Amino acid sequence: MTLRARPVARRRGRAGWDSGDRRNSLINLGFILAIGLSVLILIGYAAWSWYDDHFGAAATVNGTVITKDDLRARLKVETFRLDYVESRIQYEMARGRISPEDGQQQIQFINQRKEQVVNLALERLVDITLMGTLAQDNGITVSEEDIDAKIVEEATTAEQRHVWLIQIEPATDPDTGEPTDEQKRAALVKAQQALGELTRGASWEDVARKYSDAANAPQAGDLGWLQKDSGYDEAFMDAVFAAELNEPTDIVEADDGTYMIGRYTEVAPEEVDEDFETAIAEANITMEEYRLAVRGDVTREKLSDKIVADLSKPGPQRHVLQLRVPERNESSLGEGEPGAKVRWIAYAPNDDMGAAENLEPDDPAWAKAEAEADAAYAILKDDPDRFDELAREQSDEASGKRNGGKQPWYYDSSQIDAALRVAIVDIANAPGTVLEPIKGDDAWFVIQIMRRTDVSEDDFMSRIKAEAVSEEAFRRLVRDHGEGEGADKGGDIGWITRGQLAEELDEAIFAAPVGSVSEVVDVAGDARYLFWILAEETRELTEEQLDIIEQSGFSYWYSKEKAKADIDYALGS
Repeated sequence: MTLRARPVARRRGRAGWDSGDRRNSLINLGFILAIGLSVLILIGYAAWSWYDDHFGAAATVNGTVITKDDLRARLKVETFRLDYVESRIQYEMARGRISPEDGQQQIQFINQRKEQVVNLALERLVDITLMGTLAQDNGITVSEEDIDAKIVEEATTAEQRHVWLIQIEPATDPDTGEPTDEQKRAALVKAQQALGELTRGASWEDVARKYSDAANAPQAGDLGWLQKDSGYDEAFMDAVFAAELNEPTDIVEADDGTYMIGRYTEVAPEEVDEDFETAIAEANITMEEYRLAVRGDVTREKLSDKIVADLSKPGPQRHVLQLRVPERNESSLGEGEPGAKVRWIAYAPNDDMGAAENLEPDDPAWAKAEAEADAAYAILKDDPDRFDELAREQSDEASGKRNGGKQPWYYDSSQIDAALRVAIVDIANAPGTVLEPIKGDDAWFVIQIMRRTDVSEDDFMSRIKAEAVSEEAFRRLVRDHGEGEGADKGGDIGWITRGQLAEELDEAIFAAPVGSVSEVVDVAGDARYLFWILAEETRELTEEQLDIIEQSGFSYWYSKEKAKADIDYALGS
């Protein structure tokens, strides 16, 4: 039997993994999946971008998100408001109620605000968000009627009057820089004479040019068109708006001590812009968006009124002594140039700092001034503690009488009399040294070196604080180193209520125990401060304190609340 090999037949079935068809199929499927995945990524990115562009955070306030859409809506409102104010200024200029110069100045300010409008809108949204929570905590609500009234207020141009002013300014004492009682009476008499002539029929123009000390006296005191809350003296504007047309007011003593007589010759009554809502719509702002912005504005006003009212109630006040050491003025050569802080007493010929240039060197007035300086030096050499007393009593330099002769820092590059400069910067003259009298260009000077630049201001204030161990010691330190308010009274600045001073000063005053000294407070660009706390009582606020609280009480309170909040500016601020 013959054996034959059976032919091997290829079985039909699935191809192997190395099949070309299989590879092609997988490659095609991969392409399809890659394309699909890319499309999904693009769609996802577009969706995320859209979401972030609309609902992404522009800022957060205590976890509450301010979205980018919120910012866009507020940005439209703020831009509209700036544009609307500019249009009103243009309108008033066209009617002659605002001069071209004043109008352009106001428009320039508005344009500056427009350049900052994004940051302005974002900051207002942050404040409105935080104030909304603070308002709830203080039981404050805002009704739809409140919003309606606020919108009408925005659409209203207040009454304006064409106002004229006669102003009489008292002369001032050359030594103190303040008017004496006699000088005040003389100014009042002058004002009474002016009013008398007006009531007897003299023309306003003639009387204004004859009596007024104001810069606009040649223009008969024309102040232009003003609203009642224009920023001029409040008592004066109250009198003008209470007067009859073309009739002079009574004499008004202004806050700055000047005497004022006013009148108005024309009235522009209050106007409501009936097209205000149309203008809002034309700016592509919905009324819902605008009312939301106004709600925030009303919230702020109500919260401010509530806080000011609370701060104005009787409460704890502290009787305080203040020691203020002004920030060191730098030398013209920059930091590091040796120098000294001094105080001096000036003895001028004929007791007049301006008389020397007209005198011969051998004039007897110079000898008399030298003798006075020698006498003072003899006293101070034995008792330097009397320097402040003699400076206030005897110095012929007006500022010396006011501040005990204290001067700014002087350096070798300072532009003062060469003889004075050489003696002051000489490091051989140690702090506390009273120098023998030195002849300057306009007076003889008795100088005391107070301190030098080799001791930092921080170290100096630490030493002062360590020496302030009693009220008596503190008053002595104020006498010898303090400048500014209260320095002539041992530092006594009276009773202080919360919110009356800058926040950092307020905190230091109310943190210190009664009968002790505060921590040193460094106010950049101003001075370093120490306080001695004399007493604490619950007291009614004075008129002056109430005015301060009205002007700055809310901002003082809110700045502290804002500092405590968790605020994140995702877009910057």
